Amino acid sequence: MIIADLVITNGKVITVDKDFSLKEAIAVKNGWVIDVGTNSEIKSYIGQGTEVVDLGGRVILPGAHDGHIHTTHTGFFLDSEKLNLKFPEVKSIKDINRKLADAVKKSKPGEWIIGFGWNSGLLEECVNEKRTVNRWDFDPITPNNPIALYDYSAHVLAVNSKALEICGITKDTPDLKREEGRFSRDKDTGEPDGCFYEWGAQLLISRHMPQLNKNEIKECIKRAQTYLNENGITSHADILGVGGEYLFCGTWGSKVIDVYEEMARDSKLTARVSINVMPGLNGIQGYEAITEGLKITKLPEFHDKNWVKADIAKIFADGSPSLDNTYVFHGDTEEEQRQELIDTIVEVHRQGWQVAIHTTGDKAAEAIIEGCIKAQQMYPREAPRHFLIHGDWLTMERAKKAAKFKIGLSAQPNAGYSVMDFLVELFGRERGSKFFCLQDLTEAGINVAGGSDANIFDPNWRLGVQFAVTRKTITGNVYAPEIASTIENAIKMYTINGAYQEHMENIRGSIEVNKVADFQVLGEDIFKVNKDEIGNIPVVMTICDGKIVYNKL
Repeated sequence: MIIADLVITNGKVITVDKDFSLKEAIAVKNGWVIDVGTNSEIKSYIGQGTEVVDLGGRVILPGAHDGHIHTTHTGFFLDSEKLNLKFPEVKSIKDINRKLADAVKKSKPGEWIIGFGWNSGLLEECVNEKRTVNRWDFDPITPNNPIALYDYSAHVLAVNSKALEICGITKDTPDLKREEGRFSRDKDTGEPDGCFYEWGAQLLISRHMPQLNKNEIKECIKRAQTYLNENGITSHADILGVGGEYLFCGTWGSKVIDVYEEMARDSKLTARVSINVMPGLNGIQGYEAITEGLKITKLPEFHDKNWVKADIAKIFADGSPSLDNTYVFHGDTEEEQRQELIDTIVEVHRQGWQVAIHTTGDKAAEAIIEGCIKAQQMYPREAPRHFLIHGDWLTMERAKKAAKFKIGLSAQPNAGYSVMDFLVELFGRERGSKFFCLQDLTEAGINVAGGSDANIFDPNWRLGVQFAVTRKTITGNVYAPEIASTIENAIKMYTINGAYQEHMENIRGSIEVNKVADFQVLGEDIFKVNKDEIGNIPVVMTICDGKIVYNKL
């Protein structure tokens, strides 16, 4: 009889196999599951040197997968020196300035102060005066320190006058091309007001900000993966590449890919990584920028793609957030922009990539589905499983068409918990309450994978499940409860569906023989606890590759 390295007994093993079957025990050897069954069946694998974990009846699930997350970026903002500007900790510009004043005391003149998370829709002054933040709000507090404050979506960067001075941006700086993004101006004077929208515009600032070195990037990854492990997450995405150079101090850049591979070879990772390569040069989304970016992308030779792989290309079709967002692609007319988006999807597919496309709006979603279908019909191959990221509004007609061609969705149920009230207010209850119709999309045949989009939302996958099965928001409002997900389907979003999205369903995503030994143990039974409390269920142990990487048992 084979002697296992690790045996887990007396558990409620939710396998997430095709039958969603329950078992009691698991045997692990060399990081792989070698058997799953009853306590008596698995007991025979215990020998000298076997580590035995008695779960005492606790629930054990496959390790969670975060299908859309900016991981290194998240680790960057987990650094205590970065300012947390998220609601409800920050409710006003006065609150921001109090944090800035404290930071100035700790900083040298000329040193950058960086923060993340403000939301003009929740800042008292901005709501009352119907505006967003501007540099003049912060100048009196930070006359000698440049500041870079990213909003909750990361698509907007606010800076002060000192930052504009360092970056050489003045009233005479010409406006950007539409596909590059934009910076706004005071309507009376024409002076830049300090707000920069989308990646190309943010580069005007980011190129002058300090960039992380290799060791600092490693620390960001370690911080992020430790936090993910605490949430039961054993695999995740990250969005990196030549199109992200300089953004967020280099945490979106191509150097990070090499660091991940180095850490994997040195056995320093505690979660597996699926890199979405971001190719749009200078942050620009357009056929030329993306194809040129792919041409110069140089990936390391991955020694074990079960740990680090990079075969997905990430592009942006529109901005954030708006239901009817116009395209961010190049073109003088909307139809030209739409066609360039479709042509780009076709070409990236032709080059052999799986394509992941950011979209929050109606128009772009329709064009993306058309582009993915056209790509597969022009250049047929085994289903590449292209997928939409966010896809906040998909009609059932479009969903069924997407499902037919195995086009998936990478959704963020945590976002629904936080922003559904805002969406209903913005678009009306009839339309807005049908956002995040994840059960309907699943029944239409779409593979829906769950993620957090951290650092924008918290990577607590249990909270995502809670919203999916209750459709109750942070304020206690419930929208369209009749389309709530089943708990089984909600769990699948963060396990087997995430693995399927990345062509890894034969390796991870369920607890079955010949799959990697990635598990999480919950402190309460997710099937028995009040649905409104699912988000509060603690993870008490996380195991990746058969090794305990987090333990509060």
